[in-house]
Amino acid sequence: MSTTELRGALTELKVLAVTDEELASIVKANDADGSGELSFEEFTTIFEASKLRSVFSEIDIDGSGQINSEELTNALSKLGYKLPKSEIKKILRKVDQDKSGEVSFDEFHTFFKYVPAASLSIIGKMWVDQFPVDVGSDLAPPTPSADVPWWYGVLGGIGGVTSRTLTAPLEKIKLQAQTSGGNISIIKELSRTHKELGFRGLFAGNAANCARVFPYAGIVTVVYLNALTVTPADNDLDPMEPFYRGSCAATAGVIGQLFTYPIDVVRARLTVEPGKYNSIIECFKTIAKEKGTAGLYKGLVPTLCAVAPFLAFQMSTADALKSVCASRDIEVTPMRMGLIGGTAGIVAQTVVYPLDVLRRRMQVQGSRGANVNVISDSTWVAMRQVVQREGFRSLFAGLFPTYIKVMPAVAIAMTTTKELIGFSKRHW
Repeated sequence: MSTTELRGALTELKVLAVTDEELASIVKANDADGSGELSFEEFTTIFEASKLRSVFSEIDIDGSGQINSEELTNALSKLGYKLPKSEIKKILRKVDQDKSGEVSFDEFHTFFKYVPAASLSIIGKMWVDQFPVDVGSDLAPPTPSADVPWWYGVLGGIGGVTSRTLTAPLEKIKLQAQTSGGNISIIKELSRTHKELGFRGLFAGNAANCARVFPYAGIVTVVYLNALTVTPADNDLDPMEPFYRGSCAATAGVIGQLFTYPIDVVRARLTVEPGKYNSIIECFKTIAKEKGTAGLYKGLVPTLCAVAPFLAFQMSTADALKSVCASRDIEVTPMRMGLIGGTAGIVAQTVVYPLDVLRRRMQVQGSRGANVNVISDSTWVAMRQVVQREGFRSLFAGLFPTYIKVMPAVAIAMTTTKELIGFSKRHW
């Protein structure tokens, strides 16, 4: 068996933690006759239970025959993984089949029996890599654990900024379609914008959009964690846990919107009217001067009305897809987690999209390039006016660019955040 064939075999066994260097080391250590390839007998020695027993004993410091969260924390710390208590508990539960809170050797062996040339470093790497990072969005605020280090939020923010920047041209097309009410060709509009305003024109309003990421995430995190303290939310196995966390997340999202909404209004204006304002501050002052403080909160009501249903549909869709994977014994890898998150985002965005269109119309009303039809400040009256004048389909203007944007946005944010967090675990 060659190195390439060995990798194929390990992939079939769902052993995904072995690097090229580790694979070469495994072959070298078990190639008794020095042929450069593995015979059947040499291959079977890779998976000897004695190697797993040795790793288990190395983690089981007190020799009790059970691995607890403290022992797992110590073992992972030796490998450079500085994980919060919440992640340690999740990792332990993955292997703890009888839900005792500790891992026996039988459970350990069942989970890791196909890990080749088992060692503490390989087992630790595979154990930690089982858990991907979830990434939220504006209407689906992040829901961190109380034990997560503060810099995880910063790293998530960097991932969000990277994602928004790379998908900004599609976001611009979406906003233009929402505020004009007409059908827009993505390719033609991108070409027109580039021709008239240059490359920078494709990213109009992105600075304001990115500027909102960190204060919004910070406010949501503080409110969410404090809200959790007044609920019984402390057990992932409690059937009411999703309700407690969902309610706290919705509350945090609403408060975060109240504090950062003016930045979103400025961002919409800068996107729809590129070149009119020299800076974010100038746009902010102009809106306040022309329409007063109320102008900075145009469209707030439909935004707040969208938060709870967005969260409900996103969380329920994600949970349903995860349940399908679990029922069919499908491992939720980071790639599949990205697909689940993207699909959940698409479903939630579709449900609340009419409210998103209304808030954008209200935000840019009176601006050059926006729809000339004046709509009411009342959400439901405005919705009726738009449907009567432009038809029901106008409530979904720009939905196609939104769909195209979701998957790359999720993939970019997840990849960036995961890599940064992985780096922090090893070096911070």
